Amino acid sequence: MPIQVSDYKWHQTDDNILLILDLHRTSPKNVDIVTTNSYLKVSFLNIFEVFLCHFINIDKSSAKIAKGHIELSLAKEISSPWKELGLKLTKEEQQQKRAEAIQDLERQEQEKLKKNKDERNRRERFAVAQQIAEDDRSCEQRKKRIENEKEEFLKQSNGGDDSVAPTGVQGIIEKPDLRRRLSSTCSEEGSCVVREVDYDGDGEDSLYYSSTENLHVMQSRAKVEKVENTNRKQRKSSSLRNAATKEKDGKKVALPAVRQSSSIKVNFTPRVFPTPKRESCEKEEQDWLTAQSGCHSKSPKDITQENSADYYKEKAVSLFSNKDFRGCVNAYTEALKLCPLDASFYSNRAAANLALNNLHHAINDCSKALELLTPPTQENSKSRLLCHIRRGTAFVHLSLLSEGLADYQAAHLLSPKDESLKKDMERIQAILMTSTDTADSSDEDSDDDFKSSGESSPPSNS
Repeated sequence: MPIQVSDYKWHQTDDNILLILDLHRTSPKNVDIVTTNSYLKVSFLNIFEVFLCHFINIDKSSAKIAKGHIELSLAKEISSPWKELGLKLTKEEQQQKRAEAIQDLERQEQEKLKKNKDERNRRERFAVAQQIAEDDRSCEQRKKRIENEKEEFLKQSNGGDDSVAPTGVQGIIEKPDLRRRLSSTCSEEGSCVVREVDYDGDGEDSLYYSSTENLHVMQSRAKVEKVENTNRKQRKSSSLRNAATKEKDGKKVALPAVRQSSSIKVNFTPRVFPTPKRESCEKEEQDWLTAQSGCHSKSPKDITQENSADYYKEKAVSLFSNKDFRGCVNAYTEALKLCPLDASFYSNRAAANLALNNLHHAINDCSKALELLTPPTQENSKSRLLCHIRRGTAFVHLSLLSEGLADYQAAHLLSPKDESLKKDMERIQAILMTSTDTADSSDEDSDDDFKSSGESSPPSNS
């Protein structure tokens, strides 16, 4: 923590206060001075702080660092002798003075920023005004120069110069020693169109003209030449065709028929890898494919069995009994790819999702199974019973008691002698009749009671 400096020297004149502080080998870069008209603070390794007895003029004050000490020259606001350098204040008064000093510094900084901003805006406005004036002068000079060129051209044309084109024809005036550009203008009478000379050279005259029109002229000429070349080739080819059809030895020679177009069909060998086939990599690729398909350890009979839905069904039942519910879900998913209309796969996958607490997936699977189990018959009553129980359990876990009660009532109609279903249905009705304040806690207590009905039941083989 910095130490308050108490050893310093000061003396005064009629207009200034000279204050000398020892920096104790502190680098000048680490010295910070904060001052207002009644407050002075110097920060380095230590802190020197003084609340001045009288006001000072900050603009006329200065500081100088030399030979390991700092000299502060403070200009007095009023030329009168000071009895003491600083005031002796209490801690509360010092805090108040510091706050006032901070406010003064902020005000000075805002005034400085505003002053700099006003000065910058003034300079920008002055620069814009100067630029506008310069542009106006340039435009005026250019207009005068164009008028002079027009007058000279009209004088030459009236004097009988042969370069002037007749009425309605655009003439070109050759001017030596300068590259030029021609732009069309109308005469004052509006009866004829003439050309004025517009320079595009390296001399002083080129400063007042652009080369865009010259570029447009060159591009238009290139287009005209291209069209003429195309027409010339067409005329040549047509003349050759006409010559071939002329009579030869008294007989008219007919042209050959136009060749019919056709397409070539290319069949590519199916390939698994995106890279081109190479003999050096053929063995490695074949080994990789064999390892992926597992053909090296399985007979064709086993491969055919794996592609059947019954294989995935047996696999799913085995995984469910081993508590591998995630694998059971994946197995039933693969089985559904082969048999998408088997309701038992959806129902059994719902049981696995219920064990994984994937409640929304379980509800969707049960709903899909019930759709497939239409029309309801005595043969599919057991499957519909399991679907209603599992979907009702998922609804109860999601605190959707009304939907869960509807499924349990449907299940009770299918199996009216099942006492566990009757008890579960009564519990849901009791929870619905309770107040909304105790509904959440009652739902948590009832979750464990409904798990036995849907979650723990293994997938059926129906």
